Amino acid sequence: MSNQCFEMELQLHTEKSKRSCSTSDTERDLQDYISEIERVKTIHFNNTLALHRMQMWHAIGEQLKQNDPEADTLKALSERCMALCSNIKQLQQESRILQDQITEIQKKRLEMKRLTHEKMKEMEKIMSKEEHADTERYKAVLEKGQANLEKYRKITAMTQNVFKGILLACKINWLDDPKLRELAMTLEDSPISE
Repeated sequence: MSNQCFEMELQLHTEKSKRSCSTSDTERDLQDYISEIERVKTIHFNNTLALHRMQMWHAIGEQLKQNDPEADTLKALSERCMALCSNIKQLQQESRILQDQITEIQKKRLEMKRLTHEKMKEMEKIMSKEEHADTERYKAVLEKGQANLEKYRKITAMTQNVFKGILLACKINWLDDPKLRELAMTLEDSPISE
């Protein structure tokens, strides 16, 4: 790493001597060099960490080759660690399977929800058509009923007029007979539109 830093300093000095320095170019180049130094530091740190791990595992491997109580303890610990790692791997696989199942169920649920929405819209359309048809039928029946009512009112009015004419033509004293009087009074009470 120190060699790389030295090389970068040399490159920086040679770059300065080659061209004239403007402030904006220098600041931009400085940022580039700083990011390059940070990248190299990170690579160096990772490589050093990997080297330390390799050295540690080599030392542990050498220790496991020996037949002493400390090696036995390390072997038991290593076996337990391997068992835990395989258990973790199995649980992760089960978790992935369950997550996939949950995703499938959610997809099916959304599909069912979409289908339910479509069916509800279709039902609303059908219901509105039926209501419209029922309204039209009701309106037709109501008009027919009103026409029949008007027809029977006219028939009733003619019948009452005929009956009144008969009572007057016969010159019967309807006031003396209680039944005729009641009938004649009923004819007077009925509202008839002519």
